[in-house]
Amino acid sequence: MATTTRKRKKTTSKTKRKKAKKKNTVRDNKRITVAVAVSVILLAALVSVLLFIRGSAPKGKIELSREVAEGIDVSSHNGKINWNKVSENTDFAFIRVGCRGYTQGEISKDSRADYNLKHANRNGVPVGVYFYSQAVNEKEAEEEAEFLIESIKNYNVSLPVVIDFEYPTKSGKHTGRTFEAGLSKKERTVLINAFCDRVRTAGYTPGVYASSYIYKSELIMKSIPKDVFIWVADYNESVTYNGFYDIWQYSEKGSCKGVSSKYVDKNYFYTKKRL
Repeated sequence: MATTTRKRKKTTSKTKRKKAKKKNTVRDNKRITVAVAVSVILLAALVSVLLFIRGSAPKGKIELSREVAEGIDVSSHNGKINWNKVSENTDFAFIRVGCRGYTQGEISKDSRADYNLKHANRNGVPVGVYFYSQAVNEKEAEEEAEFLIESIKNYNVSLPVVIDFEYPTKSGKHTGRTFEAGLSKKERTVLINAFCDRVRTAGYTPGVYASSYIYKSELIMKSIPKDVFIWVADYNESVTYNGFYDIWQYSEKGSCKGVSSKYVDKNYFYTKKRL
């Protein structure tokens, strides 16, 4: 039987060029993929560094280095504030963001809120916020919380988000919507909890501000959840409210470099009390 020999097909120079081009394309694609990945990593690292430099903190996380920190609380009543100077003279600040009128009940934003939040953030001052409430039911308290949360969404707020629960006075007597509503202790407490529940759901640390008198006489403190920070106003040598508290507003006639008003509220924040 005769043997047939099959000739091997020769590889042309054109085929070689096609194979080489394909290899180079694959190699280039790999290089592009690696370059993109490296760029993404570097960008993420840069963002992290910038956030650190600005002194930002995850919302709801209390970041104060001192066991007893000293700070101020401010509103439009304190005029224009030099936050660079304030940053050198205080550990923290609570900023009023809004209020409800104590006669008609309209909600309005503090005229200095955005300026104060923006410049406190820029100068690395740890910030909490508060809303001056005149709510008379749960729905209004939730409305106040929603307004506050919406107003601070673009700022770094690492300290408590607080409902300011107090009665305004006129001729030495209590007045205002909340007082005149004649609410019971239970109704007042439910109102405060409604505000705090909404704040908590939004990822912030809830808090309530009131005087020793309010805590002792107007609320059922055992019904307020333990995670709610208690901020008490008492201008005596020590706090006369006997319950647990985190923050003590010890003076309404303090001073702080950078604050243009004659007086500013001063506070102690006891950062280790909850440990």
